[in-house]
Amino acid sequence: MSRRQMIANVLVGFALAVSFGWLCTAVFAVLGNQTDWSKAWEYRGTLWRGWLVTLGISFSALVGSTFFGLLFMLGQRSPLVVVRWACRAFLEFVRDTPLLVHLLFGYFVIFAPLLSRPLGERGFDDKLLIGILLLSIFEGAYLGEILRGGVESIPKAQWESARAVGFSRVQIYRYVIFPQALRRVLPAVAGLFVSLIKDSSLLNVIGVAEYFYNTKNFISRSYAGLEGYVPLAVGYLILTLPVAWLSHWLEKRFRHET
Repeated sequence: MSRRQMIANVLVGFALAVSFGWLCTAVFAVLGNQTDWSKAWEYRGTLWRGWLVTLGISFSALVGSTFFGLLFMLGQRSPLVVVRWACRAFLEFVRDTPLLVHLLFGYFVIFAPLLSRPLGERGFDDKLLIGILLLSIFEGAYLGEILRGGVESIPKAQWESARAVGFSRVQIYRYVIFPQALRRVLPAVAGLFVSLIKDSSLLNVIGVAEYFYNTKNFISRSYAGLEGYVPLAVGYLILTLPVAWLSHWLEKRFRHET
């Protein structure tokens, strides 16, 4: 980096820091007299439990969406035309309708009548488990489309070369196709996982007591404003930033390996 670039970076960084500091100071100066942070401290247990539930939902849905994403990707590449059409029709349905509709329709119309009583009798939280399942299916559909694009971007010569050395279909995917495809779709996958964590807040519409649900109740009961929204934003940043940092690290590592 040249000296001129270094000076420009320092000046721009200083200007951005000053602007952000001024904005925060102005906001807190206006709202400072109206805030009472002791309210948030009183509800810290409820907020903490909600954040842990959101953490569990996010991790479970990440695993579930990966499973469904692989299924949808393989289904779209199935030799059976009916399987390919079924996967394509479902993916188009998911992409053309909002997640909120899927949660409401999937829970109250499909899964709750079938699973709520059996899960409740076994001591499980049916809203939580069904919500994770619906979120996994919804995000898995998008992930399947991302993976399909990455797999189909690999030249046919790679497939033919792998078959020529005697690799089975599973070995071709495991050792040849997936390592190359993942490098190409990693930014999109990371963005999807970040969106999944944020979309977990929509589970409050079916009564899941996650972080947003508990924060909303805290705000309505205590008439709080800034005291509720600031912890809410920080809580989601704590969940999403590690995913973003991990994706950047993997991108650099794969770039060097390439």
